[in-house]
Amino acid sequence: MSSGSARSSYAWIIVAHVAGALVLGAVEGVRLGTLGLALVLVPVFGATGLAIGAVAALSERIAARRAPAIAALVVAAPSFAVTLPVCARLFDGAYARTLPLAGQLPVLAPVAVWVGLAAAVAIGRRLAAGDLTSRAIAVLAVAGAFGGLAWAKRHVLGTGYFPAHAGAAVAMLASAGVLLRLARRTQLRAYTATAVAAVVLGCGVASATDGLRRESDRRELAMRGEIGRDLVRLLRSILDFDGDGASALFGGGDCDDRDPTRYPGAIDIPGDGIDQDCDGEDAPVPPPPPPPPPPVTIAKHRANAGIDPLLARTRDMNVLFITVDALRFDLLAPGAPNRSDFPRLARMLDESVQFTRAIAPAAGTDISLSTLVTGRGDPFQPVERTLLEAMRASGRRTTSVFPAEVTRHVGEVLLSRGIERLRIVHTDWDSEDVGDHISADDTTNEGVLAIDLAGKAAQPWFLWLHYFDVHEHHQIKDIPDELLRSVREGRVTTGDAQRYRALLLAIDRGVGRVLDELAKRNLADKTIIVFASDHGESLKEDPRLPDTHGAVAYAPLVRIPFAVHVPGVKGAVRTDPVSHVDLAPTLLALIGTPAAMQPLDGYDLVPALVDADPVLRPPANRALVVHEDQQWSVVEWPYQVLVRPGDDLVELYDLERDPDQRDDLAARRPELTRRLRARFAEAPAVRVDRTSEGRAWREQQARPPPPRAQP
Repeated sequence: MSSGSARSSYAWIIVAHVAGALVLGAVEGVRLGTLGLALVLVPVFGATGLAIGAVAALSERIAARRAPAIAALVVAAPSFAVTLPVCARLFDGAYARTLPLAGQLPVLAPVAVWVGLAAAVAIGRRLAAGDLTSRAIAVLAVAGAFGGLAWAKRHVLGTGYFPAHAGAAVAMLASAGVLLRLARRTQLRAYTATAVAAVVLGCGVASATDGLRRESDRRELAMRGEIGRDLVRLLRSILDFDGDGASALFGGGDCDDRDPTRYPGAIDIPGDGIDQDCDGEDAPVPPPPPPPPPPVTIAKHRANAGIDPLLARTRDMNVLFITVDALRFDLLAPGAPNRSDFPRLARMLDESVQFTRAIAPAAGTDISLSTLVTGRGDPFQPVERTLLEAMRASGRRTTSVFPAEVTRHVGEVLLSRGIERLRIVHTDWDSEDVGDHISADDTTNEGVLAIDLAGKAAQPWFLWLHYFDVHEHHQIKDIPDELLRSVREGRVTTGDAQRYRALLLAIDRGVGRVLDELAKRNLADKTIIVFASDHGESLKEDPRLPDTHGAVAYAPLVRIPFAVHVPGVKGAVRTDPVSHVDLAPTLLALIGTPAAMQPLDGYDLVPALVDADPVLRPPANRALVVHEDQQWSVVEWPYQVLVRPGDDLVELYDLERDPDQRDDLAARRPELTRRLRARFAEAPAVRVDRTSEGRAWREQQARPPPPRAQP
């Protein structure tokens, strides 16, 4: 082959990859049904295809005239540009770190892909050089690989693992180009490829600088986009020049891509004259808080509410703490459809003081349970004493029952501090880290045993039972038919919802056994019961939600059941805005050691339990802040503002009038939106890092302080 024809072959490689990418971009634009998005995405796809084609042509040029095996390895080598960054993150989560060779997989997996791809290239070249049938086999094989990538992207990766999604998107574009190259073997002049490259680059630059300026386009892409969303997010991350997580290009909204303190979603310091969050204005200075009431007023209201006599009665009581992982508010809320499917939980809640405006500090277990244990707005700062240590210091026998997955996510150090008996329940018998059976009975059995042992020790106790089954609704395959038949539809009617409700019924029965044990031992009148969830859950009823939870902060993921039962206090419903940070001060007050943990960032909810004067309770306009890795949120009831910094998206909803969050008020209520965004600055920053490095850092932060030197 002459050098001129070789150059022509390289030109066709570039043009084929551009053409394949343009076709995929057009398909994505048609699927989204928005002309504005199509005009942005098609050039983005084309520019990405141009980059892939240039790399492919260069590797083919380097491989020319080399031995077939070496040539195949050279052609497959660009795969490292995708697999190395993807695998660096793919094997860094809490689940993946338990796999054999987890430490070596970030290197071994890319090498395995490289070798496998090289073998496929070698075989494909032989087939492509053969007759029409052989070429057809090669085309079908590449088409099958493309379809496999698309299937895995949607069904295996789901809504998580952004690096893997981005890698799959790039691989699909590369496959489309290879498909064209196999289907049509042709030659082009070099200037043809140059002209195509110039047009594609020009349109790509225009898309980067002027595309996605409209919030409606960014929202549509973020909520419904697939390959296009992943490509745009990948390009934004590459073109984020100051490393703050936002780009000035592709509608990223970064108003100063040289200053990492200024980007959409940053904390905007009120009144400093700098627009840190890039919304066009400096955050308004909040009004000063009202002065605290004088001590004589507080004492008067406490006396009127009978708080001190109540605390004198509760200080020696047992504490039963029940948490259900990933339990949504709407299943057990007062008046919820078919709430009677869960009779024991419903009765327990009705006999408790229920807080119907409870918001979790995150949609993930790590932040939520750590907040509960530390009582701090930033739960990952070192603390002198945890809630569990305070319980033990009060003379209580402390036991906790957790699934192994929770200790991996939250950390073993924090959850073990102050616990005499830490019992681990395994939810994965056959496949590690995959829930394969109902564990409610195991959790309940451990709880009953702990009550029995504490009774023999004749001392008050603290028992924490963390039920996990509803968290595994997407993994547990063998749910007994009897459970499935025993639950009816709730507010959400997806197939996932039926399984979720059936597993909650299993927990309902387990909790009922624990309550029966208390009654049998005459402990019901001597035991404080706290019931809560760490966060909510997605049942795939809304495309904005992930497959399960985490990443974002929409109401189904962060609005939670939250109730406290104190013997002698009548069941009631309260509308005080509360969160996990309030549990430590409340429980410490009830057991008579309010100063056992200092400082604390939450409110003592005992005044709310007895419906005391509002001056003693959380303010009605309290800001509850949610931290997640893709989105943060502020709830000032009834409004919730949600900010997605990477996509420069802001939403505002009225949770009272619009609990399903369908009517975005952000554009119609700009002043309210701006004011609520500014309230994010009232909360401390929280590091959201669910990699193995982040977990190791949290474990270090959770270590107890060294003993103080004796004077």
